[in-house]
Amino acid sequence: MSAAESPPPVYTVYFEDYLRPKKHQKQAHLQHFRRPVGKISAAARRLKRLKILRWHSRIIQRFQQLPLPSFLGFLRARKDDGLCKRKTGFEIYCEMASIHGFHVFVGAETWQRIFWWLLICTAVILSNVILLTAPKKGPTIHYIDSMMKPSSEIPFPAVTMCSLNAVSKEKLQKRAKELQVSEETLRNGALEELSQTNLTWLRLLEDLAPPICEQIQSCKWENRLESCLGDLKPLWTFDNRLCCSFNHQQLRYTSQLGVRIVLDPRKDDYAAWRIASHGFEVLIHESRTVTDAATMRILIPSGSDTHLMVRPFSTRFTSNLAALSIEQRRCFLPDERRMWFYSTYSLANCLSECRSRKILRSCGCVPPHDPGESHWPICDFKQVPCVRAYDDISEEITSVESDCNCLPPCKFHRYEFESDVSPIQGPNSSNEVRLQVYYDLAISEELLLGVYETWLAFIGKYPRTFGGVNGLFMGCSFVSVFELIFFTCVRPTCNWLTRQQILWRRRRKQAKVGLSH
Repeated sequence: MSAAESPPPVYTVYFEDYLRPKKHQKQAHLQHFRRPVGKISAAARRLKRLKILRWHSRIIQRFQQLPLPSFLGFLRARKDDGLCKRKTGFEIYCEMASIHGFHVFVGAETWQRIFWWLLICTAVILSNVILLTAPKKGPTIHYIDSMMKPSSEIPFPAVTMCSLNAVSKEKLQKRAKELQVSEETLRNGALEELSQTNLTWLRLLEDLAPPICEQIQSCKWENRLESCLGDLKPLWTFDNRLCCSFNHQQLRYTSQLGVRIVLDPRKDDYAAWRIASHGFEVLIHESRTVTDAATMRILIPSGSDTHLMVRPFSTRFTSNLAALSIEQRRCFLPDERRMWFYSTYSLANCLSECRSRKILRSCGCVPPHDPGESHWPICDFKQVPCVRAYDDISEEITSVESDCNCLPPCKFHRYEFESDVSPIQGPNSSNEVRLQVYYDLAISEELLLGVYETWLAFIGKYPRTFGGVNGLFMGCSFVSVFELIFFTCVRPTCNWLTRQQILWRRRRKQAKVGLSH
């Protein structure tokens, strides 16, 4: 065989020796480079003169020589170039983790790893301290949604009309003549002189109050032919005024027509003005609810045509709110709080009953026309100073007192209105007041009262909740949690299964070789 036809040389390669781990080298010549010698800055020379750089190097050496326990072995720096030794799972996690600062553990020296690990532990401790020491407040109750609803499905409000005349002149003259006292005494309510007569406080209020319902000349509901004068009922307010109310004890529904009322101010019957004007005060409030100082109202002068354009708002609650306790939601569900005098619960009704009970305990009686039991005594002129003293003190008392147990209802209706007042043209126009109350729009807003701070909002809300505090200190998120679960549970499990599969295949192969021999 000629040289040209000779077979090519065969080189034997032992892959086992090639794959065997290399021996450790103290210095990898291809990886370490000497720092080029350059000019030393003036700041470096000064630091070297102060021996600060020497202290820095000594501290680093001390950190590197610290004996670390076995569970902190991952903090010791690698002694190879990172190519000959297999990376640990912790180093792989640090390279891929989204938590801020974990990449520092890769390729860092021992003192740097220890220092950064202390910073991370401090951040975790501070975040947990803030979460545990934060004030434990109940869930946040908030209007979580709003939607539109036909106004015809919301009950029409009660319209209460009160005269600006405090005392009827005709009744005053008649009563003063019967009691043989001066009109000034009755008008100003001189307690010393009135207490000597047989007149009581209740009788005085009823005898001198102007007949407001008799001053209403006409009443039309939704422009119907039949009159609604029979639906007008007298109503005593919290400040002992006799008023006339429409739709106070009923539930009426209307589209946009409402009610139209014509009143006679009776200027010649004025004996005591509440303000220097003739006319009426109109209050708009929820039906079956007493009036108080917070009730929306408007003054209507004589000789005016007034349009009150009401805008209703309804509020309902969710099932999440109903599942909370009363202390957490701070409102009463329907039929949850029973009233002993009124048929319907409202905050104003509850406060009115509470006021009567407290005046009864304080003064031994209740004011006229206030809620009370049939056997409770009614206050007379002698108890008037006690009642007035209580009213002065009660301004500082809140509605959430433990003895009152008064909270707003979770489901209620609220009314706002805009007014359009124009003078009436024609003869004798000043002796008439025209009032028309109706819904402004055919649709209204319905608010949904629910729990705003649920478990989902607790996780994502900041800065005093889980997501915000941990994100502020460590930059954590749900992705970081999933990464930690993957590297601590999923990845080791998969590696173990892979090793078991390799060992099973190796044993199977050895078994086949043994059978063949």
